[in-house]
Amino acid sequence: MRRELLVEKIAEKFGPAFTKADIEKLIDAFLDTIMDVLIRDKKVELRRFGTFELRKRSGRSARAPKSGKEYTLPDRYVPFFRPSKILKAEIHNRIKPE
Repeated sequence: MRRELLVEKIAEKFGPAFTKADIEKLIDAFLDTIMDVLIRDKKVELRRFGTFELRKRSGRSARAPKSGKEYTLPDRYVPFFRPSKILKAEIHNRIKPE
């Protein structure tokens, strides 16, 4: 789902109380806050949804496919999402395998 469709879905639920511009600002503020907290504290827990956290990935050596030149990639942090048990159960109950 793209951002525009997310804004539309939320606008449908809240009707005329909020404009699409207000909802876009809210989504931007929400995502900015998550990024800021991740950078500062390295973990954001949203009950009933899941946990966003940063995990440290060790540096490694890599090779460019075309030139064959070898590089050393430094240590870095990567975002990781772990869904809650409630979210996993809800998905399992609503979506049945074919």
